[in-house]
Amino acid sequence: MNKRLTFKTGIAAIILLIGSSCSSWLDDNISPNNLSSVPVTQLLPSMLGQFGFAMGGSDLFRYSAIWSQQITAQNGRQTESYSLYNLADSEVNGVWRTTLYAGILADAEEILKRDPATTHPRYFGMAKFIKAFTYSVLVDFWGDIPFSEALQGVSNTQPAIDDDAAVYPQLITLLDQAIVDFKATSGLIAPAADDYVYGGNAAKWIKAANVLKLRMYLKMANVATFNTATISTFITNTPAAEFMESIADDYQQPFVASLSGRMNPAHQFIVSRTDDICSSSTIINLMNAKADPRRMNYFTPAPFSPALYSTPPTGTDGYVGLLPGNGNGGVNNGLSRLHRFVRGAVTTAAASIPAGPTLGVTGLAYDGSAPANILTYAEYNFIRAELALRYSAPVAPKASVEEWYREGITASILDASHPAKPLVAADATAYLDADPDGDTFTNGTLHGTQEEQLRQIIEEKYVANFMVTGEAWCDWRRTGYPLLQLLAPALNPGNNNKVPRSIVYPQQEVDANPKLSQKPNMSVRVFWDTRTTGQE
Repeated sequence: MNKRLTFKTGIAAIILLIGSSCSSWLDDNISPNNLSSVPVTQLLPSMLGQFGFAMGGSDLFRYSAIWSQQITAQNGRQTESYSLYNLADSEVNGVWRTTLYAGILADAEEILKRDPATTHPRYFGMAKFIKAFTYSVLVDFWGDIPFSEALQGVSNTQPAIDDDAAVYPQLITLLDQAIVDFKATSGLIAPAADDYVYGGNAAKWIKAANVLKLRMYLKMANVATFNTATISTFITNTPAAEFMESIADDYQQPFVASLSGRMNPAHQFIVSRTDDICSSSTIINLMNAKADPRRMNYFTPAPFSPALYSTPPTGTDGYVGLLPGNGNGGVNNGLSRLHRFVRGAVTTAAASIPAGPTLGVTGLAYDGSAPANILTYAEYNFIRAELALRYSAPVAPKASVEEWYREGITASILDASHPAKPLVAADATAYLDADPDGDTFTNGTLHGTQEEQLRQIIEEKYVANFMVTGEAWCDWRRTGYPLLQLLAPALNPGNNNKVPRSIVYPQQEVDANPKLSQKPNMSVRVFWDTRTTGQE
């Protein structure tokens, strides 16, 4: 089943219900006093919606996707400066304060304050899951953060700054507590339509919590004080059915077609910032080298041919990306653009599609309905492959590291399907069995040294995690893969021409809290970023 083809009426209805009030929710969340009278059935979709929008295309997505070269920028505006490693401390005020702390986390804390005698345990489980996930993102992007004294309102406006290495284990504990809540029985009314991620399905929330734990364990695995045997014990003691088992278990944020403010936020950004975002040659070149079938839904073809949008489509499609950092303040319409996987269905009538070979950002219109992947079955498989390869974690219930690798690729190809360009199991098999470079090893075969196999796993994970906020950047920091195209010194990049390892703190927070010191640059590493070899 392809989750991108399924959109339940109940889910659509609840998004429509809360959609028009999103901005007021954000305003209310800044003042915790306004939340106490809000029913938990409204707090839950507010929390989930804000989290989904933050992870589905916010500033954090743009920073990390540009630095990992999944996308890049042109047109000489703000986004292009990110591709040159420039990020001002004033630019992160909104995402830190309004989106993360005063938005998502404030809603989560309010749910956790509710009376257990009148609130089903699963509400607490979802709040703990989102709280843990959000704080893990804060650590991954910033490092040390307010945690133990955060969200105390006027009683503590200058919270302590917690060491990031001390925060992560507490988030694992929080996820364990969430799983207990998901498994609890109660006669109270459980989440249902107000949970538009999993529709109140506690088993799927348990799967997501366990996969998030594995994601976090993988990041900690190279920290000297972390015992990697913990990972093996966790996998061994957790039933296979409590991990994701198919793409139907993906954590995705759904969006509503053609409804202002409720469409995919990455799509909305592209509409509002015409020509700022374009495809990167780093990911395009990787996919072109393997004739990757996911290209047809990730990117528009270049040179562009309207024949590709006829019924049935004809013509030959190729794909071209921009060399990162080389936007040069202009607009190149000969590049591939982000396509259906990000922007939803094409709504331009075939007769109105402009003739090629170039295609400006306004050449095709979309309905914005594409869901955002946040935590997926494909990623789970790549995590298991790396854990088994590098840290001797169990391969069961599969037979080998390679089986996990192949299943991750298959899941990603199926997940990239779209009604206009379906991808099915046969497409995945053909891709896995292909040998595009003629070296006798197929795309689905792991080969070479452990380091060479790691590179293969991470490169495929990089393609699978296209548009997943932060993870490709995290993987590059951890492993050095994929190999990025380093910027030419003549471009005068910021951060001493080094790929950022964390981001600056918001200046408003630094000014307001003397316990928080600004970083000297964005080369300061988070605690799990211990790699000392390879690209910088």
